[in-house]
Amino acid sequence: MLFCTVEEYAFSCAMTKAPGWVSAQKLEEILGIDRKTLFKYRDDGTLKLGPHYAAFPETRSRDSYRWNVAAVRKHLNKLEKQAAA
Repeated sequence: MLFCTVEEYAFSCAMTKAPGWVSAQKLEEILGIDRKTLFKYRDDGTLKLGPHYAAFPETRSRDSYRWNVAAVRKHLNKLEKQAAA
């Protein structure tokens, strides 16, 4: 069982409802990125806990993290530009 302060819980609840934080399935649809690739980026450190994905009160496994669409898009675009250079 995870414990957090009232402030952390309130922040988590607000972020769950905040635009931009979506499920992996929704991120797949929005960015057109394969779920397997998304999880590979999470596991190899390409995408970081905090800015790119986070756990919320309803999170029960790593598969139910929420993803920050804007941050993931920006980071992947940056990596794509670096690879092209």
